[in-house]
Amino acid sequence: METDGPNQYGLCAPRCVCVFVRVCQRKKIDKLIKLGACAQTVTRLLRKSDCLISLQASTDPQAIMSSKGNYTYYYFNARGRGEFIRWILAASGLPWEDKRFEMQEWQTLKPTIPGNAVPYLVTPEGYQLRQSEAIARYVAKKGGLVPTDDLAAYKCDAIVDTVMIDMFDAVVKFMPLKSPEERAKGFQNWNELAGPKFYGIIDQWVKESRSGYLVGDRMTWADLTVACIVNSLGLIDEIKASQDAYPDVKAFAERIAQSGKVQDYLKTRPAGMFQF
Repeated sequence: METDGPNQYGLCAPRCVCVFVRVCQRKKIDKLIKLGACAQTVTRLLRKSDCLISLQASTDPQAIMSSKGNYTYYYFNARGRGEFIRWILAASGLPWEDKRFEMQEWQTLKPTIPGNAVPYLVTPEGYQLRQSEAIARYVAKKGGLVPTDDLAAYKCDAIVDTVMIDMFDAVVKFMPLKSPEERAKGFQNWNELAGPKFYGIIDQWVKESRSGYLVGDRMTWADLTVACIVNSLGLIDEIKASQDAYPDVKAFAERIAQSGKVQDYLKTRPAGMFQF
C-alpha cells in the first residue's frame, strides 16, 4: 500500500485517508496513534454506530469509488437538497459523474455510504465528503466559483445559508415524502407566507445588483444556488404561481440556467422521480 510518508507521530498513514472526527473523539485517536496503532486498527476500534470517524485507505471500496480523475456525486434521482450541487459541478467545469439512484435502491446503498446519508461526494483523490453546503462550497472553490475577497465570499455564504437553511425550512414542509395532509399545509404556508417572504428577499438581491450577479461581477456559487432552487420550485404545480409576482427573480434564474455549462447539464438531466 502506498503511503503519504510519516505523520507527526512518525507513523506512515495510508494515502487518501479520510477522517470525519467528532471533537470528543480526538483524544482517543491521539492516544491510539501514539501507541502505534495503524489506521486500520483505529478504524476497527472506533467503529461504533454513534461515531463519525472513518479512516479508510485507498484500497477501501468506498475510497476508490471515484475513478478516472472524476468527482463522483451520489444523490437520489431527485432535486431536493442535492440538485444545487449538480449545478455547481456543471458550472465549475470539473470532471464529474452523476450517480443517481431511486428510492427503492437506497436501503441497499445506504450501508456503503459514510454516515449513511446523502449528498455524498468522492473526490479524484478518494476523499469522501458529506454535508450539502460543505460539499457545494468545496466544489465551488475548486471550480473558481468562490470569490477570493473575504467579504465577497462571506456574502456568498450568507446567500446560500438563507436559501438552503432558512428558506428550505419551509420547502421541506411539502416535500414528496410528507403525507398529503402535511403537503397541503406546506403548500398553503408557502403560497401565503414563506414564498412572498423569500422571493421578496431574492428580489431585493437581484434589484441591488449592478452586474447581473448577486455578488461581484461574475457568476458565483451563490447565483447557482439561488437559481437552482427558484428553477426547481417553479416546476411544482401547487406553488409555481407564487413566482409570478417576482418577474425579476424568474428572469434571473432563467438567465443563470441558460449559461453554457449549466444549460448543457439541464438538457441531459433526467426528469427525476419527484417534481422536486
